[in-house]
Amino acid sequence: MKFIGLLESQRLASQLENGLQSETTKWKVPSFQGSTIKGTDISPSLYEQAVLWIEELRSLFHFYPETFFLAVNILNRILASVKAQAKYLRCISVTCLYLAAKANEEREVIPLVKDLVEQSECMCSSAEILRMERLILDKLQWDLYMATPVDFLNIVRICNS
Repeated sequence: MKFIGLLESQRLASQLENGLQSETTKWKVPSFQGSTIKGTDISPSLYEQAVLWIEELRSLFHFYPETFFLAVNILNRILASVKAQAKYLRCISVTCLYLAAKANEEREVIPLVKDLVEQSECMCSSAEILRMERLILDKLQWDLYMATPVDFLNIVRICNS
């Protein structure tokens, strides 16, 4: 590891502090109450299946791993904010991945919504994904970006290079 001087260490501390402040104000995790996520009918196993499916889709579309992390973060934040029903979980999940891809990926690799529907076999329509996209954006006040552990690792890596 490269020795970092006082200015570099102050910059690193400042960037990490900014990331932590952002995380503190935005971080929401769905809490389980009994056998479901509080306020929903989504069980831990359904939640786990949704997260695994997001990873399968990320791989199918060749998105960056960071896109997966952001998609799960968006999913957690929305499930902690709304009373979602299990029957909408696949639509919510694919929309979270779509939003994360729009935030992280190059435009050329982001599929059209109709292609996303067909290839993901999400069992919802393009119109439903677009409505869900608007609902999620509104609930999260259009602020999708949330620092993930990968971001903190990148900050340290950049400051040490």
